[in-house]
Amino acid sequence: MGLSVRQLAELAGVSRGTVDRALNNRPGVAPDVRKKILQLARERGYRSNRAARMLGQNKSPFKIGIQMPARHNPFFEDVRAGIERAAHELADFGLSVIWRTTPGYEVAAQVRQVQELLLDGAHGLALVPLDEEPVRVLLDELAVRQVPVVALNNDVSRGERLCFIGNDYLQSGRIAAGLLGLATGPDPASTLVLTGSNQILGHNLRVRGFCETAASRYPWIRVDAIRETLDDDTRACFLVDEHLNRHPGLRAIFLAAGGVAGVCRALASRGLTGRVRVVCFDHLEETARGLKEGRITAAISQEPERQGYLAVKTLYDYLLDGTRPPDRIIMKNEIIIREHEDAKAHTAAGQRRTL
Repeated sequence: MGLSVRQLAELAGVSRGTVDRALNNRPGVAPDVRKKILQLARERGYRSNRAARMLGQNKSPFKIGIQMPARHNPFFEDVRAGIERAAHELADFGLSVIWRTTPGYEVAAQVRQVQELLLDGAHGLALVPLDEEPVRVLLDELAVRQVPVVALNNDVSRGERLCFIGNDYLQSGRIAAGLLGLATGPDPASTLVLTGSNQILGHNLRVRGFCETAASRYPWIRVDAIRETLDDDTRACFLVDEHLNRHPGLRAIFLAAGGVAGVCRALASRGLTGRVRVVCFDHLEETARGLKEGRITAAISQEPERQGYLAVKTLYDYLLDGTRPPDRIIMKNEIIIREHEDAKAHTAAGQRRTL
């Protein structure tokens, strides 16, 4: 059950009349107050009777299309869980979700699958857009056709979209540089940077934030190479192994996207577990295991489940009555270290003893 107008007013510290005016886009509300109310409404799941009114007027139910490089990438399973949770909550109001996924990053496949979603009747789209010209042109065409698009988990450098929901990639790259700088300094640290794909703006921003911060604050971090894993563990393992053949003194790896299991496998095969510092992203099963076993120095999470949930909620609200979101909805960066996993294990053990 969502919030009532009264509860929303209490959270925002305003009157119910102010909440009503803000939600219905009527005058008489200061811009900062309106923004606060709308943000609280989105985050706390407020849903007025406007959806019920729509069904009562026999309007067609909404269909949202999802396109992601989700196959073989466990990160997107958490994003999918958020999408499915929101879709379940809104199913009684006529919302349905249709899917297309790819095993990696291919421009032609993304364009083709978006077109398939539109042919299947999608009224709005949430996709992980590749930052390539055919995709940017497609976004502009969709805007002309008044098809709203949420850029989910990755943004584009140019192109029309309703909003971006995801990580502050530049900042997360800077945080990663700080973590590796603290873990390796002040001795020279030969470093390998592994990105997911050069077609993903977010991955490029992470690498940029990392390299700029390392150069300005942690000069002992020496980046030897930047390679693409394509979020594939087998490829990540090969790249690390190949790099070690040329740089046996490797001391650090910054993994800007997928491939955690492959990196850990390559280091273990050389007896370098724990000796080469690894900073990666996302709190996946393999990451948690790597942290507990000392194979990973630190990870940075980006609330993937919340990203998926908000993508569906944002599109639904816009389709329903034109509620326009902020241009960027940014998730928090959470640093996770071994002690975080130790604390979870301790808490779980305590709960089992009390049962």
